[in-house]
Amino acid sequence: MLKDEFRDLKERISGGIIPATANPWSPDDYELVTSDLQRHVEDLVAVDGIEAVVANAHTGETKMLDDETYREVVETHVEAAGDTPVFAGVYGESSIEAAKLAQTAKDAGADGVMLLPLDVYAHQLPDEPINHFKYVGETVDIPLINFQFPTWGSPGLPISAHVEICNLPHVIGFKEASFDPIRYDRTIRAVDDLRDDCTIMTGNDTFLLHAYQLGAETGLIGYANLVPDLHVEKLRAVHDGDLERAREIRERLLPLTNHIFGEPEGRYRVRVKAALKMQGVFEHETVLPPQEQISPEERTELRNILSDLDRL
Repeated sequence: MLKDEFRDLKERISGGIIPATANPWSPDDYELVTSDLQRHVEDLVAVDGIEAVVANAHTGETKMLDDETYREVVETHVEAAGDTPVFAGVYGESSIEAAKLAQTAKDAGADGVMLLPLDVYAHQLPDEPINHFKYVGETVDIPLINFQFPTWGSPGLPISAHVEICNLPHVIGFKEASFDPIRYDRTIRAVDDLRDDCTIMTGNDTFLLHAYQLGAETGLIGYANLVPDLHVEKLRAVHDGDLERAREIRERLLPLTNHIFGEPEGRYRVRVKAALKMQGVFEHETVLPPQEQISPEERTELRNILSDLDRL
């Protein structure tokens, strides 16, 4: 049963879009460009239907950050977001380290944290992730978001483990991002009766329309760095039963979707940053090494797609 003091936040993040933000870096010393990040977060939360933002998730290259930069990113989000809730992605390959990072996020002003899957999930022992969530929740006493992802052994966990995690008193949301439509459907059906205490989210950027139709209340997506207004409109169209409009938006975005999440899909972060620079949101499209920038050919294709969408 969800803790009573977390219920308002759980309800706040139901029924909207939550961008997992990209972080801008300077090209010479890889320092955070706080002015660009602050403006980006301000622009996102100004969009009606953006219900929260997530700092330092996969889109923010979180595993690559040192503790000082991690805190600075969260603090910048908190300052820019105003009354909009801020969550922080949390790694740490032990529960002890994850709790320390969650405490850092809490001290920096985050309203909650999203625990990203650990390498040890590959053991496929249900008690390990369940105990991980219990430890961090009880140690830091902060709202948590569960996260199913297609790597680090997460899809190998039995769905029953995620059900038990979603029943924990600190867990206010579940981001299902297996990128597997069959696994997604099975998971959503398994947690369907937990909605009163746990907001059901999708992180499946490549089949959002289908995910919303199958029961996701909220989209927690890196894709929302781009065209956030259209992501909100598509979600609302599904919830309002206007599937024709939802399909129109999907088809309009399909060239951008196919480009951003083309093979290999993990390169989506680089492509998102290139798009943000083209749109004038970020001064630089720098990614942390050893990641490589997109090719000139890919850059031309992306620019043409954004131009066709009237987003340049």
